[in-house]
Amino acid sequence: MHRRRFIITAASAAAGAVFAARAAPDQHFDIVYPQIRPGRDVHAAFALATLDVAMKAANASYTARQVEVVMERSRALAELASGTTINLHWTSMEAQAERGLNVVHIPIHRGLIGYRVFLIRQDRQADFDGIETLEDLRSMTGVQGLGWIDAGIMRNAGLRVQTPSTYETIFKMLEGRRVDYFPRGVIEAFPELESRRATEPDLAVEQSLLLAYRSDFLFYVSPNHRELAATIERGFTAAWRDGSYLKLFNTHPYIQNGLKLGNLGGRKVIRLDNPFLSDEDRAIPDTYWMRL
Repeated sequence: MHRRRFIITAASAAAGAVFAARAAPDQHFDIVYPQIRPGRDVHAAFALATLDVAMKAANASYTARQVEVVMERSRALAELASGTTINLHWTSMEAQAERGLNVVHIPIHRGLIGYRVFLIRQDRQADFDGIETLEDLRSMTGVQGLGWIDAGIMRNAGLRVQTPSTYETIFKMLEGRRVDYFPRGVIEAFPELESRRATEPDLAVEQSLLLAYRSDFLFYVSPNHRELAATIERGFTAAWRDGSYLKLFNTHPYIQNGLKLGNLGGRKVIRLDNPFLSDEDRAIPDTYWMRL
């Protein structure tokens, strides 16, 4: 079990206007989130670091711990809505998923989840070198996780997508040539590939293409914990204003390694629409997004 407690007593003068509405000094939040799937701790580390920066900026005391159950996205959202086991989850923005929940509409990774490179068999690179357009990509078959909004985004663009029932099956399908490519956020792809060197040695990150659409993870909070959501949002906004979030973003290995290895500026970009955004998602200020 991952458990830690942070108690912050000083606020940054640079965000004084925001901190005027900070949590009372004696207010404490017990934050509970789903267990991180084995091998994905590296992904969770940045979301948890962002949460910490936000809670510090809000001058809030909190404990963060995970339950002993790994939850796929659909189950995590259902558990979050009931508020009986968890009260926080971070996952892709989506209008339907956001209904009934308290959502902090600030992208955790500045939109990098929507800048997607492909995991492929390394002996297939030549097949992808010839792809120039969305129409070209429609000749290939992609794969995404069951219940992931990304599958809907791809299908809406006319792309063929398979969605196996388990995350592990995705890699077996890719290795076994049953699908052609597995799009991952540029910050997700490289650590996932590295963690599977021993079991799927024939996989690689495709070198020339980038699938791009408006998407990222948001903090979702149980409807029973409105004050927690308000505190995270207030703190996250303050962390942007005082520079503490950008300092984290510009120095954290999870972000910076992905940007360095991903070579976003050197890729052919295929842009897709995301029709599943809520009005609040679409209204997120441009400053919160990283642009190519």
